[in-house]
Amino acid sequence: MKLSEKYFTKEPCNTGRQFELDVFRFILIYRLAIVHVFVDASPPAALDTLSIPYYFDSVVGGVIGPTRFMIVMGIGLAYTRHGSPEQVFKRGIKIGIIGLLLNVCRYLIPSIVGYAVIGDAEKYLNPLPYLFFGNDILQFASLAMLFMSLLLYLKLTPVKIFAVSLVMSVAGTFLRSVDLHNNVLNVISGHIIGIETVSGDPYIYSDFPLLIWFIFYAFGYLFGYYYLRLKDKKRFFNTVSPICIIISVAFCAWEIIGGFGMMMGEGANVFYHMHTVEALICIIACIGFLIIPFYLSKIIPEKLKKPIEYVSRNVNSVYCIHWVLVWWTVDLFIYSIKGDPYIKPIPAYFLGLALSIISMLLAQVWLQMKMNYKRKKANEKGR
Repeated sequence: MKLSEKYFTKEPCNTGRQFELDVFRFILIYRLAIVHVFVDASPPAALDTLSIPYYFDSVVGGVIGPTRFMIVMGIGLAYTRHGSPEQVFKRGIKIGIIGLLLNVCRYLIPSIVGYAVIGDAEKYLNPLPYLFFGNDILQFASLAMLFMSLLLYLKLTPVKIFAVSLVMSVAGTFLRSVDLHNNVLNVISGHIIGIETVSGDPYIYSDFPLLIWFIFYAFGYLFGYYYLRLKDKKRFFNTVSPICIIISVAFCAWEIIGGFGMMMGEGANVFYHMHTVEALICIIACIGFLIIPFYLSKIIPEKLKKPIEYVSRNVNSVYCIHWVLVWWTVDLFIYSIKGDPYIKPIPAYFLGLALSIISMLLAQVWLQMKMNYKRKKANEKGR
């Protein structure tokens, strides 16, 4: 028997929703508002040195947050029934439009309101072009899906797609800290390569360059392909996950103690430009810590399973709603009252938790409104 046949079946055996992956998504989602409250409501010095805000920004919101969202997105592609090149392309366009609408609601409108009320152009107007046109995670997801649709159209296997992403990551490692000395070109190019202006106004640092971050989406697709065919999930997690945890924790501790590297280095944004080895460590860490939702999924009461699955199904809605709430609450309301957005870590945590819960509830309301609208349209057609 071949080694692959020992651990994997030829045809998918883990079909349908895998509740441990829903739990994994839920863990990632509920922390979103907490992370972003810390990002917006903490002084820059607190984000650049070892502290509670640093932990929530650079660790939870950095190396163990967005990377895992992208991996989960790739796993979802392996599981979806709508994974043709055309469907993935359309999905990428839709995500891009959603990202644009989100920027209108969380940046454009509150910035105009904030400037009209307070008159602080430095806070609300000067950074607006970069915030609006910069490459946040939805813009990256859109580009990643569009590129993935091309690779699927070329009929590349998951292994070959991951190989392409590795080449991209290596190229991205060498195309970091690039300054084209033109703000427009820097913002546009920042969607693809690691832009970092060394001087000038505004200071631009690209958040999710496609070359550096596509590897997580591609690995998720590869992992999902084999997870569908995995014979014994318990054996896999008990054997592989502990090793992955030890390797990733040791590497991260080494970077923190040494004060070097992009992934765990001091600075609120440096992990966006991690090199290939660091990206692989993030992937290893994700595999390792999947053991936690796997075993949690075995003990979660039945009455909690549907709410968790619901939140997992509605990642985009929760994401968009929480960001709008964070910006309007911290960067507009608190800033207008205090003259700055900064609050202590404990209040920041509970504010983030409250906004997280509100985001999930509002996402449910939004989903119900969409379902009612579809039913209404269907009834009108049936008449």
